[in-house]
This record gives sequence, structure tokens and C-alpha cells, in this order.
Amino acid sequence: MNPLYDYLRWLKCKMYYQLKNWGKHLRINYKCIVINSEFGKYNWLGNYSYIYNCKMGDFTYCNDYCMIGDSVIGKFCSIGPGVKIALRKHPTTTHISTHPSTFNNQPNFVKNFVSQNTFKSNETVTIGNDVWIGANCLIVDGVVLADGVIVAANSVVNKNVGPYEIVGGTPAKFIKKRFKDTDIETLLNLQWWDKGDEWIQQNIKQFSSVDEFINNYKQR
Repeated sequence: MNPLYDYLRWLKCKMYYQLKNWGKHLRINYKCIVINSEFGKYNWLGNYSYIYNCKMGDFTYCNDYCMIGDSVIGKFCSIGPGVKIALRKHPTTTHISTHPSTFNNQPNFVKNFVSQNTFKSNETVTIGNDVWIGANCLIVDGVVLADGVIVAANSVVNKNVGPYEIVGGTPAKFIKKRFKDTDIETLLNLQWWDKGDEWIQQNIKQFSSVDEFINNYKQR
């Protein structure tokens, strides 16, 4: 691709989305391309990332070289560098071929053998709030990551993950829960991520200790 065209494409994208989200403090870093996506406030998109058909909640960010598509992502999520989410699927046991030209009528292909799609290659990935996805992870289409999940670096997640679970590996497997079940239940009921900036600022000192945070909440 022509370097000048590449730069101008990014600049046009950056200006369009940052003006569209004026006042929300959206930051689109160098050569990050965004297509058909919605944002909350204080979102930050890393260099050379590609975001399409995506909805991001407040304070969620992604690092450099991410590719995130067909996703609904909650608030306060941290997405490490090189993460790939919803890259679309190919049929494995139903169709004779795994090549898209034989099951999808894709406009980016020079030739297709079908006029109508016979396989649904994209399913929305749903990611809750306060989720941390480590570097170079792959999240497969259709997966649901609940609130508070942590995905270890270099993992491939092909199944749903429960609230406040830590998973890792290829494919990703359950490692442990972040907190006690009673504390997890309290956090899910509280939903601190929806409390607003002022509430978080007033209670931020308790965020460094889950026990202090839970006790302080229960006393109210």
C-alpha cells in the first residue's frame, strides 16, 4: 500500500471518529483504523490496531497491533498488545471445503462460487466489565467473557468464561477465581463500573484491598 495513502486513510479515520465523539476524549493512535464502531468515554486505541463492528464501554482500551471485530465490550476493560478478537470462523465438519469462496459471497474475493452465504462465519463476542486480556490472546467468535475475567497472555479462548475467573493456555482452561465466591457475588451486585466517575473517585482508596472495599460496602 502507498505509504502516503495509508497515512491519509488513518488521519481521515482519526479526525472522523474523534470529532464524532467530541467531548468523550477518544484517542486513536498512529495508523489505527476504525470501521463501524461505537465508543463510550476515555477510550484509547493503540498504534496499528484495527477495530471494526465494535462497541466499547467507558475507559476500555486496547494496546498496539490489536484486531477486534464483531464485539460488544464493557467498561474498564484492558486489552493487551497483539490481541485478536472475533476473526471469523470457517466450517470444519459441515462443508466440504474451508475456503470462503465456497460458502460466502465476499466482495473482497476476485471470484466466489456462491451467490448466497451458506455458513455464518461471524458471531458476536461479548466481553463484560473490568476484563483484562493479556498480550497476544485469541478470542474465538461467539465467546462470552463475564465481568472481572482475566485471560493470561498467549491464550486461545474458545469457550465462555465465568465471572472473575482466570483462564489461560491453548485452549484456555480454568486456573482459579480471583476472589471468594461471596466477594464475587457482592461485586457483581454492586457493579462499581456503573457508579460514575465521582463515586469511583470518592472510593478509590478502597480499590487496593478487596477486603476493605467489600467491608466498606457492607457497612453502608
